[in-house]
Amino acid sequence: MRSFSLVFLLSGVLQWIPVSGNVALTLNPLSGATIHINRSETAQSKCEVCIGKLCQPSVALIKNTEVVFNCAQPEDIFTVEIVKQIVCSKTCNGSITSEEYPSLQNFSRTFTWNVVTQVQKALSLNFTKAGLRQIRPTESCRDKHVYTVSTGRTTLGRFCRHGSIKRMKVANEGSVSLQVPGKGQLDPTTFDISVGDHIPLLAIIKVSLPEEESSQEFLSPNYPDSFPDYDLVTWSFKVPLKYYTTVRIQNYTDPKCQRKDARLEYQLFTKTVVKKLSDPQLSEYQGSFNLSLQNCLMQPSSALSLHFNISAVKRASEVRCSVDLRKEKGLQIHIRKKKPTSACVLKLNSQIQETVTIFSPKMSYLSFYDCPEEDLLLNINQTIACQQQADCASPEFSLRVPVLEKCLLGVLQQVIWHLYVPQHGAVELMSPLGSLQQSLPGQTCNSSVLLTMTEHEQGDVTVGRFCPQGPIHKVQIRSNITVTASPVDGNDLRQITYALLKGSFMETINERYIFTVLPKKDMSVLLATPAWPAGMRPYSTVSWIVSFPSQLEAQVVFTNVSQVSCPTQHTGIKVQKQGSRDETYSWRMGEKPKDVVVEESFYLNMSNCRPSKGSFSVVSQITLLKRKNKILSIILSVVSVLLALVVAVLAVVCIINRKKKKQRASEVSVYNPNGHAFLPGLHGIPKTTEDEDVHIYHCIDDTMVYGHLLKDGTEMNQFEPAVDSYQAFTGPTDRQPLTEPEVGVYRPFTGSQSAPEVPERAPGQGGNPPSKDQLIADKEINGDNSVQNQTNTTQDLQAAPIAQSGEEDS
Repeated sequence: MRSFSLVFLLSGVLQWIPVSGNVALTLNPLSGATIHINRSETAQSKCEVCIGKLCQPSVALIKNTEVVFNCAQPEDIFTVEIVKQIVCSKTCNGSITSEEYPSLQNFSRTFTWNVVTQVQKALSLNFTKAGLRQIRPTESCRDKHVYTVSTGRTTLGRFCRHGSIKRMKVANEGSVSLQVPGKGQLDPTTFDISVGDHIPLLAIIKVSLPEEESSQEFLSPNYPDSFPDYDLVTWSFKVPLKYYTTVRIQNYTDPKCQRKDARLEYQLFTKTVVKKLSDPQLSEYQGSFNLSLQNCLMQPSSALSLHFNISAVKRASEVRCSVDLRKEKGLQIHIRKKKPTSACVLKLNSQIQETVTIFSPKMSYLSFYDCPEEDLLLNINQTIACQQQADCASPEFSLRVPVLEKCLLGVLQQVIWHLYVPQHGAVELMSPLGSLQQSLPGQTCNSSVLLTMTEHEQGDVTVGRFCPQGPIHKVQIRSNITVTASPVDGNDLRQITYALLKGSFMETINERYIFTVLPKKDMSVLLATPAWPAGMRPYSTVSWIVSFPSQLEAQVVFTNVSQVSCPTQHTGIKVQKQGSRDETYSWRMGEKPKDVVVEESFYLNMSNCRPSKGSFSVVSQITLLKRKNKILSIILSVVSVLLALVVAVLAVVCIINRKKKKQRASEVSVYNPNGHAFLPGLHGIPKTTEDEDVHIYHCIDDTMVYGHLLKDGTEMNQFEPAVDSYQAFTGPTDRQPLTEPEVGVYRPFTGSQSAPEVPERAPGQGGNPPSKDQLIADKEINGDNSVQNQTNTTQDLQAAPIAQSGEEDS
């Protein structure tokens, strides 16, 4: 083993000959070195370099020689290359240093070292002292010192000093060049060479990333020209502890291969990953790794080139999470950053992604780098479908927040269930807490979660927004819908462990929407039409089935009714008692809605036309009040009428008696000399025939004084007091509902708005049996005993179905 040091010692004297304009230079290269002086190909001058009388465009010097340039400024026309040949046998260890001499400083010069080893050996180049950084072919270095490393077959690349490339290993032979521009001072750098075991590839480039955030570029050998057929080059990256690297391809040309394909191969700590040039590459990988570029046997006129970037970032924390969705169906989990500028990094199955979506039934591996919990937002989508009613595996289901792994970071802000009903079916939703409330202005939800129901048929339409604890017992919709759960106060939905809704697939319904409502006493309930305030779908119908105990009555007020124009048909509102054919109230477009008082459970039906202008939307308010005692009111009215009649008769009798007494009284003459109308001792006032006054009575009765007021009072109760005759009370007459006469043509509400016919009942059976929802309402208000009594009374009766709707729980 021998050690040596190679130093270029070039001596020369620059002599100026002002008479002829030529420049003479004497050069003395050391043993083994060759000085090449070449005229630039782009030079316009015909200047030549002469040795003696022989002048040429270029010369090669191996010994002490005097050269003459037949021009005044040869440094602008000629370049100098100093080449040193080094042959290594079994071992070859040494260092190479370039040294500047003033005689060549004005020339653009290149120092080249060609190192050749024995067959089946590899040459190792050590640049640890300087460190190299690869640059593109058109790029230059700040210090104007550009290194070029080549093998016997191709150029590995151009480099600047002060980079992360510390070593290179090439097969059999290698070449290192240092180019310095003219009139630039050489800053010498030493690098070492050695001989090692053979490698079965073109080259190995060893890179040591700095312990700081960094980003560096790398090019394939011979870039931008093609990488040779079947060649293989490897970059070996040493990554500091707690640093994570990401590889991004900036540019590439993918060759057309005759055999196999060009590929990138990652040798990681535990496995090897093969990728195409078009695939996403390694991302946020912790630890050192190797990256190899393997070419194929290319077709003619095909090429392989690669330009990639590797970045390294130090991470304070990493959380790894395995999400097992192999037992789930129709479930998706979406993860995204709350702020795009966040330093948080997401990685799915070793691939860095801006947003992450994992599907069932799969096993997914996630990594979170520098991700606080509050910087990530989670959304969950779940699909529940029933293609055929008879084939549904489970027609009943529960909508609950899926249980997520604790390692899965992020705030769960939304859960969406997609419900697909059978072809001829509907979906029914109920709250496991007992009831729902519609969220409307003036009727806000006092809940931590809001449920939004949206139907998806000919465009998305929001049916309504609901929350637990309200008067709505259940909702039935004849359409595919989504139910979205979102927190009211921004909290994490993962805190909700109970089921939000219970659902089932059912047979079709006539109306598009049916709401079963169980209001409570002395509490006003607001009900809005679907899609409020935007307006209902054209030709759609909605029905509210309102049930309450028999001792109460409902006041229905239409607080907000929008006006629309319908070229055909009409919008309509109907109120109809359950179990009755007659309509309690009917409204049509153009009228002013009136308040309605309904004495028993009823249907509230609404239908829409196809509006040519405006949209149909209604807000109704229902208030339950204690029912007034009508029998007592009728009795009091009859007693008032009889009393008025008695008072009138007594008044007439008194008047007649008074007149008779006055006719029987003797007349007395009175003389009044003083002209005073009243004198002590006088027992009367003289009167003329004209002064007879009916206001002077022998007897005075109260009814005679206030009788003139009784007439107005009786008129208010729609009774006229009989004066001339007396009629006995025969009981209350049937009172007809007050309805306004119809104007024009009105199309009645179709569908299930008309209540079903009331079944014939045997005498003594009483009124209509209470419905199921009415029993529930009775139970909530009066307790179990009253409901039990009603149940016992009606257990042998068959309840009437909902009006043409097929609903069984009206």
